[in-house]
Amino acid sequence: MPKHTLHSKYDPVHHRAGLPRPSMIMCELLLIYTAIAMTNPVALIATSSHPTFMPFAEHDWLWQTIGFTGIGIFGTRFVVQWIYSEKHKESRIPVIFWWQSLVGTVLCLAYFVWKPDWVGISGYLFNIIPYTRNLVLVYRKRRQEAAGEPEVLNSRARNNH
Repeated sequence: MPKHTLHSKYDPVHHRAGLPRPSMIMCELLLIYTAIAMTNPVALIATSSHPTFMPFAEHDWLWQTIGFTGIGIFGTRFVVQWIYSEKHKESRIPVIFWWQSLVGTVLCLAYFVWKPDWVGISGYLFNIIPYTRNLVLVYRKRRQEAAGEPEVLNSRARNNH
């Protein structure tokens, strides 16, 4: 196979050669967006009580529902993890935990941007990075296991002993 051929699956040899991974590109784009957003807070938060760029900004009940839904989704992730761990008789984190973390964070972040509440924004803004990264790792491992890549199967065997 030619050296410069694009591969559809993860290839550790080419990634060691310095080619960027898709997850790193996503993290870099997220950091660039965050830096732009944080350096221009006037564009994010209007001088009125609510930002003008938010859709349905005048509907308080809608945004409070979004905020409570985000807190509910975010808070119940530990119950889901607890039940999952009890089922498996050991501490485990299911994939739904990371999805609940991500969705709850996005909803809470949207609410705090609407509010505007800088403490809430700063509390949820950077949480998106590790939750997204964990989902990337989970799905990458599943993809490698489905392909039968030996390094994943060997590491699973080591972890089970």
